[in-house]
Amino acid sequence: MDDLNFNVDDIINDVNAKIKSAEKNEADEESVEAEPIADTEDSSEACEQADNTDEKPQETPEATDDKPEPILAFHEDKSEEDKGEEDEDKEPEKPEKQEKKSKSSKKKKKKRKKSKVNNSVFGGIILVIVILTVSLVLAVGGISIGMEYYGIGKTDEDIRFNIPAGSTNSEIADILVNEGVIKNKKLFMLALKFEKPAAIYPGDITLQPSSGYSEIIEKLSQMRESYKTVSITFTEGENLLDIAKKLEDNEVCTADDFLFEFNKNQGFDFENDVDDNGDMFYRMEGYFYPDTYEFYVNDSAGNVTKKLREQFEKKYETVKAKIKNSGMSLNEVMTLASIVQLEAASEDEMPKVASVFLNRLDDPDTYPMLQSDTTTNYIKNVIKTEADNTASIEHYTECYDTYKCKGLPAGPICNPGMAAINAVLEPKKTDYYYFCNNLKTGETFYAKTLDEHEENLVKAGLAKKK
Repeated sequence: MDDLNFNVDDIINDVNAKIKSAEKNEADEESVEAEPIADTEDSSEACEQADNTDEKPQETPEATDDKPEPILAFHEDKSEEDKGEEDEDKEPEKPEKQEKKSKSSKKKKKKRKKSKVNNSVFGGIILVIVILTVSLVLAVGGISIGMEYYGIGKTDEDIRFNIPAGSTNSEIADILVNEGVIKNKKLFMLALKFEKPAAIYPGDITLQPSSGYSEIIEKLSQMRESYKTVSITFTEGENLLDIAKKLEDNEVCTADDFLFEFNKNQGFDFENDVDDNGDMFYRMEGYFYPDTYEFYVNDSAGNVTKKLREQFEKKYETVKAKIKNSGMSLNEVMTLASIVQLEAASEDEMPKVASVFLNRLDDPDTYPMLQSDTTTNYIKNVIKTEADNTASIEHYTECYDTYKCKGLPAGPICNPGMAAINAVLEPKKTDYYYFCNNLKTGETFYAKTLDEHEENLVKAGLAKKK
């Protein structure tokens, strides 16, 4: 390695010397090429002297020998200059023509030499760059492949998944990549050829990326028992605390572990669009897609979170373009959708309910607060039960209470379904600013003014007639 570094340093020093030499030659050429301007002035003076032949006698040609040579060939042999002087004595051509020929000839020679020097220097630079780049790529590539093969620098977290019966080696490799156990499918396929396991069994398996390819292949070649699973349905409108408790009740993972892992960044693309304003109680509240999931019993919270993230990202892709065209951020859409999810009496009413809140948001001077009871319930059921201290409770209450804060709360208050999300993205066109629901019949009443709203409250059985 020491010899390699020495040789590379010698090459770089040689290239730097050539670059400095080339720059010096170019500077000398620029100074030489600037001198013919002085010749032009001298020639003009000579013309003026020629016009005044009556006053002064004509000078002899020897006077021209006192002029400085306008082009100096720094790399020309002296013999060539002497030969040029001898030819000047033999041929009685006009000094101006001969001088032009000499200038033209020397300029061409200098141009050829300049090109030769530049090509040599820059060719050397390119060669050095290519050598260093190839060496670096090979070195880094070899190190990264070795680290990948032996699992160096990779997580030791348990990843539990299933290999379907009848899967080919290529399909198994794809599963390992998708589950995050390995990163290089081709390297794994090559390792299979060298390891030559007698068989690879299907079924449930737990692997750690840090194990390395040899140990992974060894575990795949062992007969395994199937793990116990459980199917859980999560409904629209549940908050993360509800979800965490449900997972713990079904022995999937502990509630605390789930809340910790789910609110971490897991590296999914949509997480880059989540606006972490610092005032959200749970950073990823609202980003759990309600659905039916099958989990392994006694699984890790990391595995559970990964499964849930994958499902949300699939759903997010279907509305991503609409969200960007709505003029609202992802956090604003999900926050309003969570309120609509809990406020609307049915999915059919969601577009109208969404319009009421959007109309208020569009007229903050008249309606600075949304005044949704659902945010008050979130403070009571989640923030006041899970906050660490009184100061935190007071802070988050100010951020979530829509009877006190202006506009939207700091973040979602539940995990909405696709109907509520689409209602926010495609609301009804109305001029309503109030609504209320009859809790017994489910009927919704809308109003443009506060007086109309108070009358509707009586109709809905929420207030007594004055």
